[in-house]
Amino acid sequence: MTAAFPTPAADETQRLLSPEELEAALRDIGARRYHNLHPFHRLLHDGKLNKDQVRAWALNRYYYQAMIPVKDAAVLARMTDASLRRVWRQRIVDHDGDHPGDGGIERWLKLAEGVGFGRDYVLSTKGILSATRFSVDAYVHFVSERSLLEAIASSLTEMFSPTIISERVAGMLKNYDFITKDTLAYFDKRLTQAPRDADFALDYVKQHATSPALQRQAMAALTFKCNVLWTQLDALYFAYVAPGMVPPDAWRPGEGLVAEPAVTQAAGTGKVEAGDVPRLPRGVRLRFDETRQKHVLLAPERTFDLDDNAVAVLSLVDGSRTVTDIAVKLGETYAADPKLIEADILVMLNDLATKRVLER
Repeated sequence: MTAAFPTPAADETQRLLSPEELEAALRDIGARRYHNLHPFHRLLHDGKLNKDQVRAWALNRYYYQAMIPVKDAAVLARMTDASLRRVWRQRIVDHDGDHPGDGGIERWLKLAEGVGFGRDYVLSTKGILSATRFSVDAYVHFVSERSLLEAIASSLTEMFSPTIISERVAGMLKNYDFITKDTLAYFDKRLTQAPRDADFALDYVKQHATSPALQRQAMAALTFKCNVLWTQLDALYFAYVAPGMVPPDAWRPGEGLVAEPAVTQAAGTGKVEAGDVPRLPRGVRLRFDETRQKHVLLAPERTFDLDDNAVAVLSLVDGSRTVTDIAVKLGETYAADPKLIEADILVMLNDLATKRVLER
């Protein structure tokens, strides 16, 4: 038999990708696996977590932030090219700072203090979930033991962080009255640092992943890093959301917090009752957002989306009508029982009072 067998088709998974195809493949990993998709982050950004759940996130995330320069130092120690080291060492400076009181770690400590923690408790890492510690330590070991290409590729989650930072800052300022811009100051510089770092790492990977095997290693390294981030949120969700099984050695609400100073109740604040006259505080306004075509309640550093019912109620909050008056007016407008309306709007008004965007 002299006929030649047909040449087997090349396995698509073993084909050498062009630099553009490799970048697309890496970005696809983030689109499917980055932790902005995790249910815990959706709850965090949408204002669905309580204060203690936000505290648990801030405390555990501190350990990740504190170990980032340790990870970067491990990568730096493996670089034999001085030009690479000069670029990479900036990552360490970004987190450690140039002097005491500077850097990303310091800003994260201020975030933790902003939600009520004592600095010494956060620094001790006593209450960190074991799964958080295991995941972060595994990341440090990964960059120390794998190839330099894989170590650098694992940092490419930075490509996706500007989106999650924007979502996080906007969502938390809007939905949590105990969060301020100062609390979230850590993220201000990350909006420029992360793209800079990602551009450098992506260029390095595209230049040095020169075979199908090396390209697969780079993609696997990024997948591993996505898993490191995802696993930390799995642990937070399991311990503090559902089923709420906090491990014996992990932080529990009330621990490590600074005692809050007693606050004298300001005139006009407190529980809203039927005979009270509600009003919007100074700096809070009901506005129609022309771009989004919906009403919003504007407050300093925060914005609240309103449904039609809330708009109907707040349109009558003029500083002269009592809650009962508002309920009667709405009853006339909608041919409904004012007593039922009054019960419903008291719930809404007290929720707004708790957020400090309504007074009486």
